[in-house]
Amino acid sequence: MLPPLFLSVRVPTLLARFWRTYFGEKSKSGLPRRGRLSVIVFRLDALGDVVMTTPLFRELKRAFPNSHCTVVVQNAYRPLLITNPHIDEVLAMPEVRAAYLPGRARKLLAAMLLYWRRLRRSRYDFAISPRWDLDEHLATLLCLLTTATERVGYTEKASPLKQRLNRGFDAAFTTCLPPGPLQHEVMRNLAIVKALGGAVQETCLEVRLTERDREFASRLLANVPASTTLIALGIGARSTGRRWPLNRYAERVSRLASDIRGRPVIFCSAGERGEALKLAKLLSRETIILSGAQLREACAVLERCHLFIGNDSGCAHLAAAMGCKTIVISRHPRDGNPNHGNSPLRFGPHSREARVLQPATGLDTCTADCRSPEPHCITAVSVDEVVAAAREMLGNNPASARVGPLNMLIHAPLRRQLSMAAIAASTRGAMVGGALKGQG
Repeated sequence: MLPPLFLSVRVPTLLARFWRTYFGEKSKSGLPRRGRLSVIVFRLDALGDVVMTTPLFRELKRAFPNSHCTVVVQNAYRPLLITNPHIDEVLAMPEVRAAYLPGRARKLLAAMLLYWRRLRRSRYDFAISPRWDLDEHLATLLCLLTTATERVGYTEKASPLKQRLNRGFDAAFTTCLPPGPLQHEVMRNLAIVKALGGAVQETCLEVRLTERDREFASRLLANVPASTTLIALGIGARSTGRRWPLNRYAERVSRLASDIRGRPVIFCSAGERGEALKLAKLLSRETIILSGAQLREACAVLERCHLFIGNDSGCAHLAAAMGCKTIVISRHPRDGNPNHGNSPLRFGPHSREARVLQPATGLDTCTADCRSPEPHCITAVSVDEVVAAAREMLGNNPASARVGPLNMLIHAPLRRQLSMAAIAASTRGAMVGGALKGQG
């Protein structure tokens, strides 16, 4: 039986490559280095990936200051980028609601709709796919369907899985980057700027907030005393196996309560609200649950928090991006495969004030990575480790570490979606709240 990616990604991409080779516009000789350029970047994967690409947008604009930059993302993440001054246009993938179609067929149809409605009439000089690993979101296909005369992406030889399922994709690019050494995804994204002849000056992530976003955070936290230490808890993750048990979060907060006067703020998707309410009951203290705010509003709340403790998720990237000290609890073993999709060496929060706690080694039969669909290797990270890291990061005067509103750019990584609907919850009275959607 053929794998789903063969029919939904590889075959359409190879057909597009054939069309481009024999019927498409031929590339110009020589790569334009300066002057008015039109650039389109396809970033179609998860929230964390989108946030980790923000340095690329800035450095592309710095290298080509007169260029027009278009970015294509999933519709859920569009609000995170529309305030970015380095992006001139943000396009969202169309939503195909035909429930009778398989998910991958809907993705393919969405890509074709985007081409027909927006791309076929537009002219681009560069089409860029920054994804280093397996392309399962049709970014290579869309690069081929644009009018771009220069198409830039990473080789199919980057990983064994990509080499097997994206075989033949190298021919789609006029500039095909080699796998390169092991490095963080932010640096892999920025390697594209260097490949185009530019220089990288800054690597920090960047998210811009509006006054309205910060007003949301001010209203939500209006009744929290200024001396209170706000501790953000990111209990969600794309897969169950990446979630630290709720009872351990509760024990960790209880033990910290002996040192500090803190208020937990739980960040979760709308679908995880039930889990958040369970944790709030276990905490037995006033708790704010943010389970559905818009992405930038969630960023504004994280900007006001002193410490974030959570799973390996988009929310953790956002926290680090907003200047919040960040502790991530990862299921990936320290002696595991460093190039794995859960490896902090690739996907850890890009911040100087972030720490990742990992099991020393995999449990049972897990070696290169954790294979269990349920919490398994992540349970080897103890409450003692998390409490010790939290105390160290908060220091002697945690409340003084609060990050106030900034009117300048904010460094950041995260987003998978928060839709609006604050519903805070408290185990003893008032409810406040919000809703965060799908983390990853």
